[in-house]
Parts: sequence; C-alpha cells; structure tokens
Amino acid sequence: MSSGTSVELSQKNQLVAQLLERKYGAWLGQRFVEVESHSDGAVLTIKITLRNRDKSYVYPIEGRIMFADQDMTADETRDFLMDFMDAYIQEYLSGGEETYLTIDWSNYDCDGVELQLRGQILNVNLEDLAEQLINGSEAVH
Repeated sequence: MSSGTSVELSQKNQLVAQLLERKYGAWLGQRFVEVESHSDGAVLTIKITLRNRDKSYVYPIEGRIMFADQDMTADETRDFLMDFMDAYIQEYLSGGEETYLTIDWSNYDCDGVELQLRGQILNVNLEDLAEQLINGSEAVH
C-alpha cells in the first residue's frame, strides 16, 4: 500500500477508529469502531466494523478499490475510500440505521472513481451459541 510498516498502518487504523468513535459517539451508544485495511496486489480493502462488547451487534462495512486503475497513490486511494465509507456510516447512523449495504459487493462511482462496498449486520454472540448447540457443547447457558 504505502512504504509504511504494518505497525504504522495498524496505528493509523486505530487512530481512524478513535476519530470515528468521537465523531459518531452520540449515535454509537455502547458500540465501538474497529478499522482494518490491507493491500493485496492492486486492490486496497478497508473494513470498518461497528460492534458492541458482547458481539450481539457486529456490522462489518467493507470497501475495496483497485488503486492501480485510479490516478491516485495508494495513500490517496486509502483516504478516498475511507472518506466514502465515512459518508455511508454517517448516513446509516443519522438515518436511524435504516440505510443498508448489500451482502455481496455492490459497485459505486464517486467522482469517476469506481469502488465497491458490502456489509451485513451480524449477531456473532447468537451464532456462537448456535454453534455450541450444534456441536453438543456443555458450555451453553
């Protein structure tokens, strides 16, 4: 992605997560934000996850862009995609959480830049309990 190390990228992601939590704190309530990003060849992927502590609400919002196809550096592409995803999060949270992404990748065009987004709200806590039941675990409460 850029010449920065994975530690620097992890620190950037943490900083972005903190900024998003401050920006949307009134809407997030007891939820918090996690940010991951990576580059695989010419594709940049960012995942912003809104979730609560017990994982009964987990909303991974994923975006990707082929930065080799764009007239931008990897860092500019990351910033562009992050801004687009931030705009979606603002619309989602301010709109009563009724603006949803598709589960599969959907194409978007923003100022001539093509990108893709997807997302799905999950209840990981419930899924874990169901998995324990299926496997006959004694640990189910």
